[in-house]
Amino acid sequence: MDRQQGHGTSDAAGFTVVLCDSCEDGGELPVLAALREVIRRCPHGMLVRATCPLGRLWCHAGKVTGALSGHTLLVQRCTRSRSPVGEVMLVGPVRTAEDLAATARWLEPVPGDIDDLPRRLREIPRTSTSN
Repeated sequence: MDRQQGHGTSDAAGFTVVLCDSCEDGGELPVLAALREVIRRCPHGMLVRATCPLGRLWCHAGKVTGALSGHTLLVQRCTRSRSPVGEVMLVGPVRTAEDLAATARWLEPVPGDIDDLPRRLREIPRTSTSN
């Protein structure tokens, strides 16, 4: 079965990844370089780097408690014309090279179901948001 079937994403041809620019080292982001490589291979993929898309309180609380040590990604499938398809998926925290490799495999060519990611990359509390 095509991984897009059965998940309400049959129209999905691409995706948008939003990388929290506030996470971790604040300077050189190894995760940014790896995500850029994934996006280059996906003709309908887009990478957005933003100051904590979940809000400063979210970022601060996660850092203080250690619960969000690592990078947080927001991922949404989209059509070729960039219209959103399905819910926004929270991925992370991405902490290691292995986490990053698993995330890259999951993204290409179009992200699968969030449950296809290893459990450690689904530790962020889920909230479904559809556009």
